[in-house]
Amino acid sequence: MGDFMGAPEYSDSDVEAMADTLATLVAGGKTLQGAQAALTYVPAGLVHAARVLYEKRLNLIKEIPDPDFLADKHRKVGFWYSGPRHDDVVWPTLKARLLQELPATAVEGVDAASSMVIGLGSPPGKETINTRGLVLGYVQSGKTTNFMSVVAKAADVGYRLIIVLTGTTENLRTQTQDRINDYLIDPCVSIWNPLTTVDLDFSVTTSANAILSNPSMRSIAVVKKNPSRLRRLRNWIKTASATTRQSCPILIIDDEADQASIDVGTKRQSTINGLIRDLLGNPKAAYIAYTATPFANLLIDPSVEQDLYPRDFIVDLPRPDNYFGAERIFGQLEAESLEDPVDDGLDVVRLISELEVDVVRPPRNKTLFEQWSPDVPEAMDAAIRWFLLATAARRLRAGQVAHSSMLIHTSMLAGAHEKTAEAVVDHLDALRAELVNEAPTAFAVFRDLWDSESVRVKADTFGNEPLTFDDLMPHLIETARAAKVIVDNYKSNDRLEYDKKHPQTAIVIGGNTLSRGLTLEGLTASYFVRASSAYDTLLQMGRWFGYRMGYEDLIRIWMSSELKSWFLMLSIVEAEIREEIKVYEAEGKTPAELPVKIRTHPQMSVTSAAKMRSAVKAQVSYSGRRVQTIMFNEGDSDWLNGNITATKNLFGRLIHQGHDENELEASRRGFQDVSADDILDFLDAYKVHDAAKSIDKDAIRRYIERERSEGDLKRWDVVLMEPLNGEEELDLGLVGKVRLLRRKKMYIPSDDGTANLKAIASTSDRVADLDVGLDFIRKSLNLVSTDKITDRQLLQFRQLRQKSDRKGLLCIYPIAKDSDPGLDKSALEPAENRRVPLFAAADVIGLCFMFPDSRNPRSVVDYVAAKVDADYLEALEEELEAADELDEEKAVQEELVKA
Repeated sequence: MGDFMGAPEYSDSDVEAMADTLATLVAGGKTLQGAQAALTYVPAGLVHAARVLYEKRLNLIKEIPDPDFLADKHRKVGFWYSGPRHDDVVWPTLKARLLQELPATAVEGVDAASSMVIGLGSPPGKETINTRGLVLGYVQSGKTTNFMSVVAKAADVGYRLIIVLTGTTENLRTQTQDRINDYLIDPCVSIWNPLTTVDLDFSVTTSANAILSNPSMRSIAVVKKNPSRLRRLRNWIKTASATTRQSCPILIIDDEADQASIDVGTKRQSTINGLIRDLLGNPKAAYIAYTATPFANLLIDPSVEQDLYPRDFIVDLPRPDNYFGAERIFGQLEAESLEDPVDDGLDVVRLISELEVDVVRPPRNKTLFEQWSPDVPEAMDAAIRWFLLATAARRLRAGQVAHSSMLIHTSMLAGAHEKTAEAVVDHLDALRAELVNEAPTAFAVFRDLWDSESVRVKADTFGNEPLTFDDLMPHLIETARAAKVIVDNYKSNDRLEYDKKHPQTAIVIGGNTLSRGLTLEGLTASYFVRASSAYDTLLQMGRWFGYRMGYEDLIRIWMSSELKSWFLMLSIVEAEIREEIKVYEAEGKTPAELPVKIRTHPQMSVTSAAKMRSAVKAQVSYSGRRVQTIMFNEGDSDWLNGNITATKNLFGRLIHQGHDENELEASRRGFQDVSADDILDFLDAYKVHDAAKSIDKDAIRRYIERERSEGDLKRWDVVLMEPLNGEEELDLGLVGKVRLLRRKKMYIPSDDGTANLKAIASTSDRVADLDVGLDFIRKSLNLVSTDKITDRQLLQFRQLRQKSDRKGLLCIYPIAKDSDPGLDKSALEPAENRRVPLFAAADVIGLCFMFPDSRNPRSVVDYVAAKVDADYLEALEEELEAADELDEEKAVQEELVKA
């Protein structure tokens, strides 16, 4: 059978089995050539056919269109995993279970993504393993399913010790352990050696050598990110011999990886970061971080070899179709073109007055805190009532009782949770009593709430059954009886157990656990006032993101107006980071090139100073960015008129220099090739709102000057963004008056008369000075007519057209002072979560600076980050240390019992 050219045909099953053998040898550390050479006892024709199949599988895994991934160049080339083998045990068992619970397409997606993550890592047989990767999911979108699939495949392929690091609280660890037991350990009990249980975190007393030296055993530990537990785990591994450690591949999965793992200078986080790095100091250790909020992970300095920066790969999981994320709730940032309507999201956010925020947040002073006795004010009462109504509606629709949860999050402090819970329990008792006694007024309040709310988000929009209050009324009492209040923090003994046999109707009050990774099943109502100074902490609080099948219309969120405006900003940055990963992937860049882009994002000035490491000084880059004014002093006529004068003066100066208002290629009025000096003079004269986070006049000036010294941004196009038709007009010194845009403001009440327009620019404004239509651009970018064009694509199109120096673009938006001139301001009802008319003291001039990609690798300027008022944030260090001490005592007890 020597030469395979004339060799007989081999059966498919023979070829598949031999391809699996090759895959096993590669996983064991051999190169593909080495694996082939080792099979001297097998007919060459069979080995060749097996190699062809192996490489075909490899390419299938490697070229899956979703998810997007960035990888170090040698990872892309050295992709080794060709997918599950026929003799695998853990993954096929898990897959069968997932197919019972999820649509087949969703399971295919999980299979594909987890295979890609394994393949971007290292083969377990490699002599040394030092992988650092990051998987970017969405809050509450199935990251746990994804990492369990990675764990299953890692166990099948030969990783011997798997460590899953969970958040910092026991409740979160327990929830993760529970799921891992249910999905991975119990169904394959003969393969696994669990080192932790639902009741016990890591406190192993058995010899590590015996456990870790057994090549057929798979050990798994689910461990809190807590100094005492991590220290125990590190020391236990160290008791194994050098030979055992050299032959034991370890996989560390860091769930909610931006929490506690990153050294941001606090004593506790430096300790935890150091202990994780100690674990990774073992000869064969791979680290994969999972998070939905990568801000902190991507701000780690990539040049520190031993730190946790995902230098090898970043995988961006696709957003599931039926996922409720920031965009569904807070709307899109902008429309594609100036004339298109903007989607402002679902009308589900209810605002809590500043007065109420002060009532429900605990005082900072210890004496005052001890005297503090919170009650249930108006918005919290409405939230609790809505929770009971929505739960009754869900029961009626489904014809059965399912898990239903409400979240109350007013503080991170355990003591505050206890006091708030007492008030909520009393309130719930009073509501129950009213309903049982059938007090007519009680039903009237519930009826009014249901009637007003069910109109604002209609059930049939989602294909759900519309219900009347009379339908719900008979179910309201039993729902109220079933509701219980659970406190969830490090001190509480309450456990959030969502088992299938006993559906929960729970009002959960807590802090850290609730804003981090804990899944609240059937979450319908959220009451939220806590302020956070960090983007990632804020996004993580979005426990209301996720899957809401059958009750999409019933979700409601109560929050302060400030939190709402932060969330709007946040959803922009998150979307842009994901977009950036796609662009970097297309350009063949590596993860090491990404952090600068994120660290210098203009909106990142809002992130916590701690995560940026330097408390005050930070850097910003406007490369490829669009920076727009969205906040205006609505009632200040001098301020608004000053900006009209500045614009008029700019136009007058340009005309005096010989420019013509119709010199652009485009149909809009504007000026071509304006000197950077004129743009900078205009910037000096124009007033920006004090609270504008991303538009720092001084930083923009220095950025333009720096780019100009490098030969770019010397010339600018200035475009006047008039509507196609408009009744109101403004004299800006041009031939004929300027037509005005009409814009409504977001309903975000403020004491200082600020109008927030959310966005004034549209995506297509990036090419406003070019004489091209979007259809032409779609064709040139090989897109179909239904594809949404991104700002990135327009930027690329623009730069292909401009071969010489890079030009800036300034778009000027003249906005009418009254969005609806016929309206009487005094007769307006507050339109929560919707836009309301603008009633400005004068017409408004908005700006958007559109910068090209910089060709200067150091295109950053320093700025001073806004310091967060210390009184604004709660002192958590003491609480965290107390939680650690409590856990240390528990661990000692556990070890004594075991010994």
